[in-house]
Amino acid sequence: MARIFHIDEARRRIAARKGFDPWRRRFGISFDENTSIRRLDSLVIKYLVRGNEESAAALYDLIMGMKGLGCAPRFHYLDSECKMGVTDISLFVLDMVRFETMFRLGWLEDYYFLEVALVDLVLNFQTHSSAARNNRPILSEAHPLYAKYSAEFQSDRHSFIRKLIPEAIKTFCDMEDESGT
Repeated sequence: MARIFHIDEARRRIAARKGFDPWRRRFGISFDENTSIRRLDSLVIKYLVRGNEESAAALYDLIMGMKGLGCAPRFHYLDSECKMGVTDISLFVLDMVRFETMFRLGWLEDYYFLEVALVDLVLNFQTHSSAARNNRPILSEAHPLYAKYSAEFQSDRHSFIRKLIPEAIKTFCDMEDESGT
């Protein structure tokens, strides 16, 4: 049994290295198999949170590298099923980056999935995305709209939080620009 554990850990480490190699070059920062969204530098969060072509390419590099599919420029050569899988994972990770942004602003309570290693979010996407659908982030009581949020039906609270994302991105990026990063 110990041998199986070591093989799985080695695969995980290799997947992380392959996924993070383009990020090391892009950001000049070291990452490892334990790097979670919570542990990402604000510079990386700011780069990813916008959801533009550059951030999509960075996420594709990460995901495709970890899954052994090559790098982002090869995305368009993947078969439809692989493209859909990479896209689904990238949207999930982008959501987590945006929730981390909101957490750093003090808008959300702590959220378990932000502590999960990125390699695990990618390689075990189905499990984590399913669990995340059942465990949504919670607005912080310190947020000025908390009373309005808490008056919402439980089933509508997630969309309430999602409507705050554009403002969170702007606030976070403006705040980071002011701090010189």
